[in-house]
Amino acid sequence: LDYTVKTAYNQVGGEHMSDKERVEIRMPKIILEKVDAYQKENGLPTRTAAILELIRKGLEK
Repeated sequence: LDYTVKTAYNQVGGEHMSDKERVEIRMPKIILEKVDAYQKENGLPTRTAAILELIRKGLEK
């Protein structure tokens, strides 16, 4: 998936999003429902954007 929203998402740990790899994961529906709620609450364009935002926030801790 191509994903470009904000500069902060385009660079993680010195790697640019152009160096991206496709990743497929399975997760419980309840978690996806929470991700979808987060997406809507934060005005993110896609589920992928929400997942990347949550990962980035988790990694910054």
